[in-house]
Amino acid sequence: MKSLLFTSKVIQSLNSKTRTYTVWDTQVPALGVRVYTDGRRFYVTHLSIPNQTLAVVGQLTLKKVRQHVRALQASFLDKKTKPIRLIRFDALVKEEWADKVCKGWKLSTQGTASSALKKHLLPEFGRFPVSCIDSCHVHRWFDELSQSYAGTANRNLDVLRSIFKYAVKQGYCIDNPCDGLKQNRKRKLNRFLSLDELARLHKALTVVSQQGDMEACCCQVLELVLLTGCRISEVTGLQWSFVKGREWHLPDSKTGAKVVYVGKEAQQLLSDIPQQVWAHRSESHDDVFMPLRRFVSRSTKVSMVWQQVRALAHIEDVRIHDLRHTFASYAVLEGYPIPMVSKLLGHTRISSTLRYAHVNDAQVSQSAEVIGEVISGILSGQFVSNPKTRKVRASKPKPTKSSPKRRERPIKTIPELTDEEVERFRYEVDFWEW
Repeated sequence: MKSLLFTSKVIQSLNSKTRTYTVWDTQVPALGVRVYTDGRRFYVTHLSIPNQTLAVVGQLTLKKVRQHVRALQASFLDKKTKPIRLIRFDALVKEEWADKVCKGWKLSTQGTASSALKKHLLPEFGRFPVSCIDSCHVHRWFDELSQSYAGTANRNLDVLRSIFKYAVKQGYCIDNPCDGLKQNRKRKLNRFLSLDELARLHKALTVVSQQGDMEACCCQVLELVLLTGCRISEVTGLQWSFVKGREWHLPDSKTGAKVVYVGKEAQQLLSDIPQQVWAHRSESHDDVFMPLRRFVSRSTKVSMVWQQVRALAHIEDVRIHDLRHTFASYAVLEGYPIPMVSKLLGHTRISSTLRYAHVNDAQVSQSAEVIGEVISGILSGQFVSNPKTRKVRASKPKPTKSSPKRRERPIKTIPELTDEEVERFRYEVDFWEW
């Protein structure tokens, strides 16, 4: 956010917004006021001290806060005795960091770093000597970018932090101006599809796939994301040489090389691709989804088709990545252990899988009710141990003479679910028949 000349009146006029933001003082650039969404205001500093929050606005006068920050700055200047080698930021990136650091990253990560440099970092910092870029400059840039693109700001900060880490090692600057700067808080998105939504999604995919070859291709990508739990980039970049029966041997992914285990429904969908009209019209190539080869970003094209699909299915709040959430969530609800689900998703850490292990609100409510009854019974002395009543997961009703016969199609044995209440249901690990 742009700097302002602080006065008591200016500080009191800083109102809360939908996101926490910081305003910096033009008289003492290391002094700022952070305004939280609930209206609280604090004096803060970007200096590398244990507690960067100095005081609540109103607790100290503006004059005393400025004096305190100047004293902190003076103590830091006294410690700066290490000689500094001069080099511009853009020269450091192009001549040294790109070859010695970025080149060792994965290709996809290199692409992210290249985009961050081209769009944001070089235009902002490129013309400055590395030693002249201070924490105040970095904080202002990060706050401004975060107002519009919080996620982009986080990714750009990672790249910038790496560049200055290298610069410190080479003696181009004394300390890393990114130190002490926290990333924007990420939203926790716990969204997965109910059975009703899955049925609507299936119908929408069928309708959209009939609009043309490209739409049919993208719809099959979306189906595979749902059936395998893969990331969108892993499916769009799939090649026939990676497919080994029930396994996909991917040489690269977000977590490196991995093996994806797929069920029979995904295998059948993949085996039907060579017979598709859009596959016949494409040149012979190792790519499974040939029509997407002419796009720089294959995932972006699939996302454009996804906009049509989710609008038709009335699930406008669902992202493509939520299909991966759905795969993981139903696997957990079905009773598969977390380590197995982690292996299916290709996670290197169990903690990553736990984010997908959503629990239904109805199950939580039922659990609370049962546990409350147990505790109440113990306190009143009327508790009788009955394991059957403590089961949270609903058991199937026993068939009676008057009960209708079960239909042969397995999907009909699943209890009907609504958008608000998602109950567990049983089928194989690929869990959905198209």
